[in-house]
Amino acid sequence: MLNKHAIWFPGQGSQRTGMGKALSEQHAIVKSTMEEANEALGMRLDSLMYEGPMTELTRTEIAQPAILALGVAMYRVYSQEWGYLPVMAAGHSLGEITALTCAGAIAFPEALRLVRRRGELMQGAAAAGVGAMAAVNGPSSDVVAKVCLEISAGCADGSRIVVVSNINSEQQTVISGHKEAVHEASEKLSAHGAAVIPLQVSAPFHSPLMAPAAEQFAEVLSRVPLGKMDFPVVSSLTGLPYGDTAEIAGNLARGLTEPVNWPAVLAFQKSIGAAAAVELGPGTVLKRLAPVNGLRVFAFDDMEDEAYLAAASRRTDAYSIELLNRCLAIATCVRNRNWNAAEYEQGVAFPYRGVQQLVERLRETGEQVAEAHVRQALTMLESVFRTKGASAEERVRRLARLQGEFGLRGLPGIAADRSDRSYAGSLL
Repeated sequence: MLNKHAIWFPGQGSQRTGMGKALSEQHAIVKSTMEEANEALGMRLDSLMYEGPMTELTRTEIAQPAILALGVAMYRVYSQEWGYLPVMAAGHSLGEITALTCAGAIAFPEALRLVRRRGELMQGAAAAGVGAMAAVNGPSSDVVAKVCLEISAGCADGSRIVVVSNINSEQQTVISGHKEAVHEASEKLSAHGAAVIPLQVSAPFHSPLMAPAAEQFAEVLSRVPLGKMDFPVVSSLTGLPYGDTAEIAGNLARGLTEPVNWPAVLAFQKSIGAAAAVELGPGTVLKRLAPVNGLRVFAFDDMEDEAYLAAASRRTDAYSIELLNRCLAIATCVRNRNWNAAEYEQGVAFPYRGVQQLVERLRETGEQVAEAHVRQALTMLESVFRTKGASAEERVRRLARLQGEFGLRGLPGIAADRSDRSYAGSLL
């Protein structure tokens, strides 16, 4: 099984024709989830997702429920069929509502209608052709914000506003606002070496131009019943988990006008020691935004990642870092009867430090605990038993308890038929 990890949900822009079609043919739970979505919305959302046309699927009020529906369907496979449970969830913009839905805060049918209305309000907040957005690659978000402030401050009547709308990573910031102001900021940033890419969006999301939509959305949210969350959901505005459901409506409404701060989410995740994540939704955009070092990310929509997650969930002997830590604890508890300092260093201290370092590395990288790692820990234990002078009876008792504690059918490298004999040479 995957160790301590988070689940992430993407936002608008990740939709594509064909999304979820193959998955619905493979998993009955995906098909039933899509039928539930069709019923909640009173339309064939699945047909638009599977067949398009893309012009229809890209409409904000269609794209948002489509992305949410697929995220929930994938989560149901992830949790109900594969048996995974995250330590936290987070979503990028729209994805935060998907995260809250999967955590149990918002009922699925209610969430679908909510995001469809969210899309309608966002689309209607700014007249067509008034706003624009652009991705800025290169300079820090502080540099981008400074340029935006200079341009916006130059127009006292507020008719040329441009702001930072998304801090996606250390290398990528998105700007949003009036088309002319976004164009001017893009030119200034390009002149300073930034790579600026105009985005094909229907409105200037996460900017003050969305204020009318935010006000109306707050009203809609006030009528949505909220339930208890099964696991923490981290806000992409604050980078902190919701303390209680009372905070949800305000944050989701503010999210239409305020910037997404994805690095803050990753910083919180790092602070709780979750060095892995699973992206649930169409595409792999959040996986691509993840830092190169220190975080292992799997995307459900990536065939290799999906195969790995499914295979790992089927392991009968699912090894964990807790198993390695238990081996370290046993090594400490074994009474020492050997006072030869050189033998103790070689047979106890040295292998013990090696397993400690292994555990630290696995926590940092989020790497799956493999049989080879367990073998190293058990080799360390055998060396400790032998060097400290533990009896054969103590060794057998401690190993049997370890095996039972973690529900393992056997301990790799330990010959079961020798468990009642001298353990010299019993490692395979």
